[in-house]
Amino acid sequence: MKAQTHECGTRSNQTENKTTGHSGIAKEASHRLKKLAHNPQDTLQEKNSEVILTLGSSRTVLEFLCAAKEKKRSFRVFVSEGAPRYQGHLLAKESVMRGLQTTLITDSAVFAIFSRVNMVIVGAHAVMANGGVIAPVGLNMVALAAQKHAVPFVVLAGSHKLCPLYPHHPEVLLNELRGIGAPLLHVVNPTFDYVPPKLVSPFITDTGGHNPSYMYRLIADYYSADDLDLQRRATSGN
Repeated sequence: MKAQTHECGTRSNQTENKTTGHSGIAKEASHRLKKLAHNPQDTLQEKNSEVILTLGSSRTVLEFLCAAKEKKRSFRVFVSEGAPRYQGHLLAKESVMRGLQTTLITDSAVFAIFSRVNMVIVGAHAVMANGGVIAPVGLNMVALAAQKHAVPFVVLAGSHKLCPLYPHHPEVLLNELRGIGAPLLHVVNPTFDYVPPKLVSPFITDTGGHNPSYMYRLIADYYSADDLDLQRRATSGN
């Protein structure tokens, strides 16, 4: 078998890969934002200043942006708070502590501020075999808004995020957080969204930038058919 311990499969050097993955993505980040600065249509009216939108909290995204800051890129980060867990509050706080210009916004304000956004940069919980993304709830809404405004929707994903499964039933991603209910009131708090590959501009991984259609090739380097067969047996209880 080609796979080792994996977040979605089996990969024994997961911790090491996470560390090298963050480093590789950070390097790719600074290179991509440097190229972005030379494209006039991707700059704001204020010279050499961009607005980058993200949602929730992602350590990879934070390191990505800090690497760009070290390269003397000028940008402001808009952080959507990511209800109902509000992890965006944590990212906003950490961004300010790292010296990034940060604006915290409500999720309902995302579409309203998109005319000011030059790029969306988000992390992923997992990247599926078809190039789709399992991500914190709310990101599909952001991806649709990005498509509407022709704004690049960039997904950062280290190799430890690759998953050999296909999202045949996206509804299973609606893992609910516990909430207070009443006999006539039911509170639904989905944890994850599914973002289809057609809404992703590029993926940036520790091996470089890739289109969604290429992700299955990367996944093939980490998994074999035997790995999937073992997973099916485990699921069926054999």
